[in-house]
Amino acid sequence: MLFARLAALLLLFPAALAQAAPPPTSTQPGSAQPKTTAPRPSKAAADLPDGGLPKMGADYQAAETLTVNGVRQELRVFHDQGRERREMRDGGLSTVLILRPDRDAAFVLQPESHMAAPLSPQDPEAAPDLTRLSQLESEAVGRETLGGEAVVRYRVVGTYDQGGGFEGQVWSTADGVYMRVEGTANDGNGPVAIRLDLMDLKRGRQDGGLFELPKGYTMMNFGPIDAPVPEGLRGDTPKP
Repeated sequence: MLFARLAALLLLFPAALAQAAPPPTSTQPGSAQPKTTAPRPSKAAADLPDGGLPKMGADYQAAETLTVNGVRQELRVFHDQGRERREMRDGGLSTVLILRPDRDAAFVLQPESHMAAPLSPQDPEAAPDLTRLSQLESEAVGRETLGGEAVVRYRVVGTYDQGGGFEGQVWSTADGVYMRVEGTANDGNGPVAIRLDLMDLKRGRQDGGLFELPKGYTMMNFGPIDAPVPEGLRGDTPKP
């Protein structure tokens, strides 16, 4: 039952939702939805930065609202030196996703049971891969303020060398914090409507322990997301 629950939670991410029902045309009374405001008028083109969408690289933590094909999820995200941690709750259970591109590894934790499972970092179920958006063609189209942060709104479109692509808009700070991403991604399984909003942004280096496998967790392998556990992520391996 535990493994089935973990797999079900992973379905909240884009690749697994590619075949989900399209976004509903109406919302139920009282249901909360991300607030959408009309973009502010753009300033003169001469006032906009050159060079395209900045790479995602700042260190921070923030609250995140992620909506994929009409399915909404509230998360807490942590970024540090390219590492990422995503925390969410669903049905009374917690799930933590950790991405370690520096080790070419990723894994998911379930704190209530002290169990973990490895993922391939290339598995699109791992998370929306925002780091690749800066590889695509982009054009600055305006300046706005989101969550108290000055951002530039970019129109982004293109396909990745590895396959798949994105068409939409990204609102980015100068140091590469993507405060909002809205558009359609395609990983080869069909179009996926994505909307991401960051709130309560707190910049700064994050505790390195957030991105490690905690002591006392049992690493399990299961189903289609089976992947080898790198030595550096094994619970019985001393940290460097």
